Amino acid sequence: MLRLFIALPVEPTVKQFLAETITRLRDIGGNVKWVDPKNVHLTVKFLGDTDEKLVKQIAEKMDKIASRNQPIDCTLDRLGAFPNLRRPRVFWAGMTSAEGVMETLKHMAGAVDLAVSKLGFERESRPFKSHLTLGRVRIATGLEALTDYVETTQIEPCPVHLDRLVLFKSTLTPKGPIYYRLHEAVLGEQRFEG
Repeated sequence: MLRLFIALPVEPTVKQFLAETITRLRDIGGNVKWVDPKNVHLTVKFLGDTDEKLVKQIAEKMDKIASRNQPIDCTLDRLGAFPNLRRPRVFWAGMTSAEGVMETLKHMAGAVDLAVSKLGFERESRPFKSHLTLGRVRIATGLEALTDYVETTQIEPCPVHLDRLVLFKSTLTPKGPIYYRLHEAVLGEQRFEG
């Protein structure tokens, strides 16, 4: 079994920007496991433990969806927490875009969810929210300074270009997860069989 997820990777400039943001957040305090910036991505669908035999079919479905969607440009411009800043479990960086672009992203995530459900994966029960996970709360006390900072800080806007769906394999290690790219489907790229 392989631990898999489908995501939109971000460019090195965005990862560097987030590395600086995570450093500022870490310095404030609180018991949070911060994400290694090199692993930051926009998750489209977490598949979990998956039979290796399904990888080819998942890749084919990703190619079809990618060919019907163009690259997406948006702006990373805010911080937040799930479920909210009063009871944070996950800290994230959020994006805005020109009108309709976030709807396109939501539609693409829905198409991925529907496509892989035909291979036996459970449908998402929660609506898709585009975000980049920065850290997960370990202990829910002593976070006041951190939540105050997140609530009151306006981050410098950072452009984000999303141009491919990637099927990642995640290997969990004591030092954190290691991600391997199993398949890439470039948005807007037609693939022809033959």
